[in-house]
This record gives sequence, C-alpha cells and structure tokens, in this order.
Amino acid sequence: MKALTFLLLPAVCLVAGAVDPPAPDKEKEKEKEKPLGPLREQYQLAAKKYEFFLDKDKKKPLTLEPKPVFSWANDDDWSGDVFVWTAGGKPRVIGCTLSGPGKEDRPAFHEFHTLSPDPLGPVAMTAKYTWTPPGIGFHKQDGAPAATPAGRLPQMRGIARDLSAWMEADGKWELRLLPQPLMRYQPAEGDVIDGALFCWVWTKGTDPEVIVAVECHRTADKKLEWRIAPVRFSNRELWLKNGDRELWRVPVHRDEQGDTWSNVYTTRYAGRIALPQPKKNP
Repeated sequence: MKALTFLLLPAVCLVAGAVDPPAPDKEKEKEKEKPLGPLREQYQLAAKKYEFFLDKDKKKPLTLEPKPVFSWANDDDWSGDVFVWTAGGKPRVIGCTLSGPGKEDRPAFHEFHTLSPDPLGPVAMTAKYTWTPPGIGFHKQDGAPAATPAGRLPQMRGIARDLSAWMEADGKWELRLLPQPLMRYQPAEGDVIDGALFCWVWTKGTDPEVIVAVECHRTADKKLEWRIAPVRFSNRELWLKNGDRELWRVPVHRDEQGDTWSNVYTTRYAGRIALPQPKKNP
C-alpha cells in the first residue's frame, strides 16, 4: 500500500461569513461509549481463561500480556480486543475476543492464531475439542537489517508498506494497513533479535483481518536477515501481494471435525455476553 504524505499548510483565518463548526453532541458520544467499558472488561476476562504452553507436557506456559495490543470497533456494532501471549518476550499466540450487536446480550466469538515456529502444546478450547497448532513458516525477505533497533524500525515499516492485503467479502476488498505496529518486540534470547506485528483492517472500521510478523533473525553464521510470516485473522478468503506478485493466500476457513483441531488458526462461538441494563426509576 502507498504511504500517505501529510502537508502542513499555513492557517488562514476567514472573518467575513465565517461559520463556527457545530458543537459535538456530547450525549450521543456518551451513548456510544457506554457499552464499550463493560465489554472491554468482558473481553479481558475471557482472554485470561486461556492457557497456552510451548510444550506438550505443559511445563512451559506462555504469558498473557496484561493489556490488549489493539482495541477495535466496526460501523455495524461489532467490537473486540486483541491479545498476545509471549515466551521470552516473543509473541507465540495472538487472539481476539469479540462480540456482535444485541439488545440485552451480545453473541461472543474467540479466535486464535499461533505465531510460534514450533508446535505448541495441546489446549482444551472447549469440552468438545482440543487445539494442537503446528508451527508457522517464516519466509526470507530481501535487504540487510540495520545494526540498531532505531534503524530497523523504519525498515520494518517499509517491508509492511510494500505489501498489500486483500479479502473476499461479497467482492474483493483491499485492506488498510495501520500506520503503527500492534507490537514491537526484542527478545533477549534466541535467534530473533527484533520484530513487529503489522495489521491490515477492513475499511468498515478497524477489525483486524490480516497480520504479518516482520522479524530480524540471526543466522547460524551470525548474519542478520529479514523474515516475515503472514497470519490470517478472519474466516474469509485472504491473500497478500507485493506489487503484482501474490505471496500468500488462504481459503475460507472451515472448522475441523472431531475432537482435535490442528490448524494454525481456530475460531469458536463463545456464548453470549450479558449487558448491564439501565436502572429503572421507581
């Protein structure tokens, strides 16, 4: 996607015929904000119930980052919070707890994608199925990483800007790249010395649909190289391009059958969230 350039122009004061802009309707703004506070609390509580592990024996737990890395809302009253579970400072699972419109309660859904290059330990998502995600692949990119973190961040942004993300939803949609990464990380150990999670959202709001991990890896011969891993964050068909060249495509997501699901991505219906009702006057 093309980078946006903002021009700062000198302010011009028009006196004759000037009209003050209408004051914002504070009551309407309050009404919009009312349901989000309780909802955000519910999203956080839901995320805390999940436990992920690096190993099948469940001796190496992942750590849930205390705050969501992103909070989003759509025009049609869907909203959600995005959470990350880490090990040694590196994100290993990314998930979203979200809900849709409802009068007295809202349908809730949870989705997760592994970010680990190695298989994770089995996770009981519900009483009916266990998620056993395999590892994901990271693909080498051209260019030499800078020697410093300050020098690498603009390089990572440049890699993300060179990509375009697309989604099929009753037609082909080009998704919008958020200007800031969801998360920047610099693990103290391992081959990954720097990384960031970049996010593409739908134009109807800020619902994340595609995420790309851009990482600087140290190779066996002590050299640095860029690698990326595309991540689906939607059950729709998605694809990623660099110019006219398609790099990655995933079909519509279908739930697996049986009691063990082994896709890198999983999503499920999570019941309903009851909304606090306004107090009635006596």
